[in-house]
Amino acid sequence: MLNKTAEMSQVHDSETPEDRVVEILSRLPPKSLMRFKCIRKSWCTLINGQSFVAKYLSNSVDNKLPSSTCILLNRTQMHVFPDQSWKYETLWSMMNLSNYSDEHNLHYDFTDLNIPFPTEDHHPVQIHSYCNGIVCVITGKSIRILCNPATREFRQLPASCLLLPSPPEGKFQLETIFEGLGFGYDYKAKEYKVVQIIENCEYSDDERRYYHRIALPHTAEVYTTTANSWKEIKIEISSKTYQCYGSEYLKGFCYWLANDGEEYILSFDLGDEIFHIIQLPSRRESGFKFYNIFLCNDSIASFCCCYDPKNEDSTLCEIWVMDDYDGVKSSWTKLLTVGPLKGINENPLAFWKSDALLMVSCNGRVTSYNSSTKNLSYLNIPPILNEVRDFQAVVYVENIVSVK
Repeated sequence: MLNKTAEMSQVHDSETPEDRVVEILSRLPPKSLMRFKCIRKSWCTLINGQSFVAKYLSNSVDNKLPSSTCILLNRTQMHVFPDQSWKYETLWSMMNLSNYSDEHNLHYDFTDLNIPFPTEDHHPVQIHSYCNGIVCVITGKSIRILCNPATREFRQLPASCLLLPSPPEGKFQLETIFEGLGFGYDYKAKEYKVVQIIENCEYSDDERRYYHRIALPHTAEVYTTTANSWKEIKIEISSKTYQCYGSEYLKGFCYWLANDGEEYILSFDLGDEIFHIIQLPSRRESGFKFYNIFLCNDSIASFCCCYDPKNEDSTLCEIWVMDDYDGVKSSWTKLLTVGPLKGINENPLAFWKSDALLMVSCNGRVTSYNSSTKNLSYLNIPPILNEVRDFQAVVYVENIVSVK
């Protein structure tokens, strides 16, 4: 015991004032750190340094900064003007999870974020992936943005090397359509990457001037932050037209729920830059359909549901968790059955607080379903003036990783 005390004393004595400053700063919220950068030049250099950013990231990943865990909300509303013109407006908010009032109506600290996205009036801002405090968003056909909401930094990516401008109306030629986007960290190259999947098609006409849509093989491209450019890569998956829904990043892989007549998960290894197909649990014969994938306790989870055969107004849902994925093979375990629930949309927003599922009711209210108590609680989210056209939620851990 004496030896252990002496050892701890030596460690404490060897700690310099600079070490104590680093330890204190690395546990502060990003908003405070951004202010401290303006106080001292040495603090600005320290906070911007790679070693400090890595330490801060490690603290947040290890949950040493519980107040930094939030829910990032993306709400889109449409403005219609007297001349019948219209445009989308995007409102981002941060909801702190640490405070709530009662069991049935949850109250949280809200902060609205004013981030000046370069947007197109007729296209909303959509979150497509998240990693280490950075979200990857899309607005319009061509604008791709990396954004750190905690620091208010954003970076617009250069134009795609595969997406072509939409052909003029009445002109039928090669058309490229965005299908899926992923973003994450490549541990091998030690850099962030964005991967984009493109559907290609062309049109032909016959003697009767009927136009036929011909699907071509998909293409893909990868953007790297160090090169600040896109490059084309191979995608040897399926020649059929398929759709990718959502996107999740976990431990060097991007994942999408895909469908080319059959549902499966499409994964992308950011290090090897290779696509893989992962089979989903067989639930079709039971009437279940997969609607989404999301992160659940540091694993990829899939969400499927079907109408309750005893009551068509109610929905029965299941959450399946993927186990032991090595890039090729995987296995699945059913985590829990949710419901039957009445008046709840099939597509969940996020799994949070380790036992709660964030969902949207059919009347547009956000609810939290506790899988332990089986209780539904409403979140009192401040309203916005016009009708909400789209709603996204990301379990977000604040960080200071720069996107510049």
